[in-house]
Amino acid sequence: MSSKTFFARLRYFVKMTEYTPPRGMKDIDVEEMEKRMWVYDKIETVLRSYGFKRVEPSFVEHLETLTAKSGQAITAEIYHFKDKSGRDLGLRFDLTVGIARMVANNFAYPEPLKLYAISPMWRYDEPQAGRYRCFWQWDVEEFGSEEPYSDAEVIAVSLDAMKKVGLSGIRARISSRKLIDGILESIGTFDETKRLEILRILDKSQKVSHEELISMLKTAGLKNEDVEKLLGSVRLRGSVDFVSSALGKSNAKIEEALTEIQIVWDELSSLGVSSMCELDLGIVRGLDYYDGIVFEGFEQSLGSLSIFGGGRYNKLTGIYGKRALPATGAAGGVERLLIALERKGVFRNLPKPNRVFIAIVSDEVRSHAIALCQSLRNAEIVAEYPIKKWSLRRQLEYADVAGFTHTVIVGKKEVQTGLYALKELKSGNQVELSLEQIINKLAPVAQHG
Repeated sequence: MSSKTFFARLRYFVKMTEYTPPRGMKDIDVEEMEKRMWVYDKIETVLRSYGFKRVEPSFVEHLETLTAKSGQAITAEIYHFKDKSGRDLGLRFDLTVGIARMVANNFAYPEPLKLYAISPMWRYDEPQAGRYRCFWQWDVEEFGSEEPYSDAEVIAVSLDAMKKVGLSGIRARISSRKLIDGILESIGTFDETKRLEILRILDKSQKVSHEELISMLKTAGLKNEDVEKLLGSVRLRGSVDFVSSALGKSNAKIEEALTEIQIVWDELSSLGVSSMCELDLGIVRGLDYYDGIVFEGFEQSLGSLSIFGGGRYNKLTGIYGKRALPATGAAGGVERLLIALERKGVFRNLPKPNRVFIAIVSDEVRSHAIALCQSLRNAEIVAEYPIKKWSLRRQLEYADVAGFTHTVIVGKKEVQTGLYALKELKSGNQVELSLEQIINKLAPVAQHG
C-alpha cells in the first residue's frame, strides 16, 4: 500500500469516527456556560451575604472515606478504581463528605464555621433527562452549633439563593429524622440496620405507589397495624401546631424533636421566610448520616421537582478526624436548577453585558486600535479586535453574527481626532464619542448605577 493510499484511508477513518463524551457525560457549550455563570454569581452573592466562605474539597477521595458512612453498598453507585500504586480511590459523589473531612482534620478553623462550594461530582447512575453521571451542585455547610438556629439559617439561605435566581415559588418542606425515629420507637424496637432500612423505604414514599410502599415495609418486617400507624404519621403535613396535635407526645424523642422544630420555625419567622415553609413528615432524606432536621426545596409551579435538600449530621466529622463537630447543610443540583429556570422563562429576560468589537480600517492604525481595546478592557468592558486579516466589511459582518452589542471603527480620521463612531448593533444608532465618553457610557458601573 502506498503512503498516499494509507493516509487517504486514515483521513477517512478519522472523519467517520465519532469522538463523543462517555455515556452519562456532557460538554457544556458557550450558551449554557453563560447561564451557569449567571446562576453561580447570583447564588454566591447570597451565600457570601450570610457569611459563608468558599472551599474546594478534593475531587478524588480514598474509597474508605466515601464508604465510611454510606457503607460498601455505595460502591455500586460511584466511580472507584485502583491507582498505579494499588490504592483504592473514588470520585466524590457529594460535597458534604469532603468538606466534613476537611473540617475534621483542621483545628485552625474557628467555630461556628460556615463554608460553601459550587463544584462537580460523579455518580454511576442510570442517565436520564437532565441527570448526568458528572453533575454540579451548590452546597452550604455549617459546623459547630448543635442549636436549631443553625438549621434555620441553612434553610433560609437556600430559599434566598433560589429566590435570587428567579424561583419566586420556592418552598421548603421540613421534617426531622429524630421525629421519625421517635415515631418508630412508639411502634417497636428496631436495631440500627432495620431502622436505616425502614428510613430508606420511607424516603421513596413520593417516588413509588402507596401499594408498593406498604409491600416494602411489610417485607422489612413491619406488621399491618404498624405499617398503617407509620404511614399515617409520615403523611402529616401542615403547621407545627397541627402536626404536634396529631402526633401527641408519646415519647421523649418525639417531644425533643417537636421542640427543635418549633425553634426552627421561630427562627424562620424572624428571618422572614416561614411563609415559604411547611412541616411535612414525608420528607426523610435517603443518606444515612442525617440525624436531625431534614428538608427539601420545591418550586411550586413545577410540581414535584426537588430543587435542593439537606439536613443535620452531628456525627459525620467524628468519623473522619479528631474534631467531632455538630453540623448541618444543604445542596442543590445545578442541572436541575437550570431546567427549572428554563421552564420558568428566567433566561429569556437576562440583561446582556456590552460587548464591543473594534474594527480596524488598516494596519497603520492597528497599534492604536489595540491600545483602545485595552483601555476598554481595563474599564471592565468586554472588547475584542480582529485576529484574522479581514476586510472592514468582513469584520463588521463578524461583529453582527458573533453577538457583539457595539462596534467601534478605528481609521486614520479617528486616530487624528480622538473621536470614534460607536454603533449599537441592535438599534443601528451611531454616535461619535471620545474614549472617555465610550467608557462612561458602556462600563458596568454606568449600566447598573
